[in-house]
Amino acid sequence: MLAEAIRAGTAPAAIVLRESDPIVALGAIVARELYGIEVPVVLGRPDLGSGSRALVEAEPRIARIRAL
Repeated sequence: MLAEAIRAGTAPAAIVLRESDPIVALGAIVARELYGIEVPVVLGRPDLGSGSRALVEAEPRIARIRAL
C-alpha cells in the first residue's frame, strides 16, 4: 500500500521511525524499483514524536533530519 501511495503522490515526503519496520522499508524499496520514486525511511529519532515537524534533506543513501 505504501508503494502505491508513493506512486500516486499521496505518501509523506519522508518516513521517520522509532523502531525498525521491515514492511515500511519494503514499501519504499518497491516504489523505488518499480516507479523510480524515492521516499527516505529513517530509523532512530526518539526525539521526534507523533505529529512532530521536521526538515528532511535527502540524497541517495543519506537523509538528514532536523526537528523544527
